Amino acid sequence: MSSSPSARASATPPRRTATEEERQRVLDAFEAGGDWLMVARCNNVSRAAAYRLCKKGDPSPPPRGGARASCVKCTDAMVEALETYLDEECTLTLVQLRDKLMEDFEVDVSTSTISAKLATKLITLKQIRKEPSTCNNDVNKAKRYTFAAKLIRHQVNGDYIVYYDESNFNLFCMRTQGRARVGQRAVVKTPPSKGKNLQTLQCAVSVEDGPVLHQLQRGSITMDVNAEFVKSIYATVKASDTYREYFAGKKVVIVLDNAPAHNQVELRLEEVIAEHGDLELLRLGPYSPMLDPIEGCFSVFKAKVKAYLSEHRQRMFSQGSHRSMTEARMCLLEDAANSSIGCMNRHLVVSMALHCQRAVTDALKMEDMQYGALRMPPGFVPQLGECSGQLQCVESYGCTATPTEEKPMCAEKLNCVQEANTTATEPSLICHTYMSCIAQIVAADKQLVGVNRFNCSSICPQEILGTVA
Repeated sequence: MSSSPSARASATPPRRTATEEERQRVLDAFEAGGDWLMVARCNNVSRAAAYRLCKKGDPSPPPRGGARASCVKCTDAMVEALETYLDEECTLTLVQLRDKLMEDFEVDVSTSTISAKLATKLITLKQIRKEPSTCNNDVNKAKRYTFAAKLIRHQVNGDYIVYYDESNFNLFCMRTQGRARVGQRAVVKTPPSKGKNLQTLQCAVSVEDGPVLHQLQRGSITMDVNAEFVKSIYATVKASDTYREYFAGKKVVIVLDNAPAHNQVELRLEEVIAEHGDLELLRLGPYSPMLDPIEGCFSVFKAKVKAYLSEHRQRMFSQGSHRSMTEARMCLLEDAANSSIGCMNRHLVVSMALHCQRAVTDALKMEDMQYGALRMPPGFVPQLGECSGQLQCVESYGCTATPTEEKPMCAEKLNCVQEANTTATEPSLICHTYMSCIAQIVAADKQLVGVNRFNCSSICPQEILGTVA
């Protein structure tokens, strides 16, 4: 039985590079007047290579390592120039970068080469983020500093801090990216108009209780509605078990931004504030969403809403038993909000509060703020009973012992631990993030009660709590 073509041995052996000894044999045969072509065939040297070898008279192999420097078109100086162009203006296209290189270096480089060179410098194409020119001026930095200093003061005093804001969405709330086959568009059918906004989540959250109060509102929110909701927040906090047990006699601090609906809230609640001396309104500085944990909570909430609407998209086009299509769609939005509100739990609020605490520290140092997500430093892992790389124990704050599991005392550069219950018999944990909150968790009867460095209630993220016995 004949073997298949793939099973037969190849008639031509695989090529390999001739060694220097084999090339020397060919050269010796040539110099001795022998049959050097026969010697070349027997030593795996091609005819053309043998001719070049005899002409050159040197058996050493040719230099390797890529193109010669004289043949390199896009030099290191040109790559540095590309980085400079993009540092000055990040929206330049590859064609514009090519034209700039032509103007400055008189070299025509292809756009594919420019793209490859930028990739070697870890420069990639990203979505543009708009940043107002006044975001990081001295005036707004000073206002952020004022807010951060007041917030830290309230934390030191152990006050009950509530973060309040509102968000809205409509039928056009959906993902901006989808998947489709090559050559086809990812198309989502929508109603002809987005309809009225559902001012969902007039919402207040706190680190101590997670969600404090929320309500759904159709249409826009007036200043009177906003003032009444702030009063409801205060009443809800005062009636809560957490406040009565841990914060009796402390202030209720409501943090809010400078949205138009929040104008005149101090004036409209002047009598309430005068009557109840433990209510205080704390305004965020301009362009400071990175200092407000509820903004991150809203991002998670919106993602849940988008997922809900994508699963119930057919309801956008069906009136059902409702009186009108508008009412049917508004009910869909309300159902999406009610279904998604559960994601705003205490774990999420604490995670966002720890996330924002780094920005609070930057505000105290009068540093520029950056929109978007902040990432932990590479290699940073909070661990039980020991400081992370960025934290140091400070003797002046009572941290005289080396951090251990028995005495987990650690402090950061700016907000040091003033007191820590190191004599507790229950399992305890000091957890900390880079330039942010340090919290002590005591586990007792499966009820987690956290007291951070400012004696205010705090609960660490679940991934850290998992290490507590």
